[in-house]
Amino acid sequence: MKAPICEVCLKTDGILCPADEKKLEEGIITELDVKISRMLYKLLGDADIEFKKAVEAGDLVVLIVGEGDVPIVIGKGGKNIKYLTRELGKRVRVIEGREIRGTEDVKKLAIDLLYPAGVFGVNIVYKPDGGKYYKILVFSRDRNKLPEKAEVLESILSQITGVEAKIFFI
Repeated sequence: MKAPICEVCLKTDGILCPADEKKLEEGIITELDVKISRMLYKLLGDADIEFKKAVEAGDLVVLIVGEGDVPIVIGKGGKNIKYLTRELGKRVRVIEGREIRGTEDVKKLAIDLLYPAGVFGVNIVYKPDGGKYYKILVFSRDRNKLPEKAEVLESILSQITGVEAKIFFI
């Protein structure tokens, strides 16, 4: 299993090696990343998966995993997700993570995260001050299908992409 922390730290509870401790202090990884990495290791052992990052907002935790790893992390009949939900006390979603290079990557991310709500498109809006944000267009008819409040989903999208994200209903 590939994780944000080393194999030794995956197997030990409570302490981190100096290298992983430094990553935590510098904000490269979070306490949640460490916790989820260890939980997944207990569930899946040395399975050939990649856990990249965990993002949390409101009552939702989103796990970002490698390409093709979503079914393994979810588990047969959703047993792994049920375990994680019970342990964390929050709802858990698993999505494939990829490098964000443009609006198409953000659209794929939004489609995965907002499912079953339909995403019409993603635009980049440039602000007068030189900043930018992603404008995620969601069908109005799907407003009630969002898996969480729009503000929570905006926060998660912003954390993952590193750019502010706003959801608009059309």
